[in-house]
Amino acid sequence: MEFTYYQFRCDVDLFCNGEDVLLRFYDGTREHRESEIVNLVIVDPGYGFLCLKIKGDCGLISGCLDESVFTSEKMIESAVDFLKNLAPRINDGYVPFHVQRVKTIDYVEYNGEY
Repeated sequence: MEFTYYQFRCDVDLFCNGEDVLLRFYDGTREHRESEIVNLVIVDPGYGFLCLKIKGDCGLISGCLDESVFTSEKMIESAVDFLKNLAPRINDGYVPFHVQRVKTIDYVEYNGEY
């Protein structure tokens, strides 16, 4: 699956738990093939996540998106609309959202070398 906003394009993974949906936004060209997972591996965390929790005919959307990629409120709203379109049951329902634009300042990593 792919998300597009003007000239920007990225890959999207869809995960479902009942009617609830989680989307992962990422660059598929940076994903490792199984044969590449040996010794030193740098795992790309992607561009962020959006989660839709279905509540009757309504829903709640939350998530964290990388501010260096999702640079505007309009781009985030487009990503939210992309997610809402995957759940047609809530088309007329109330779907408030809270999406944080996050900046990486530190990380914890195990890459097989240490």
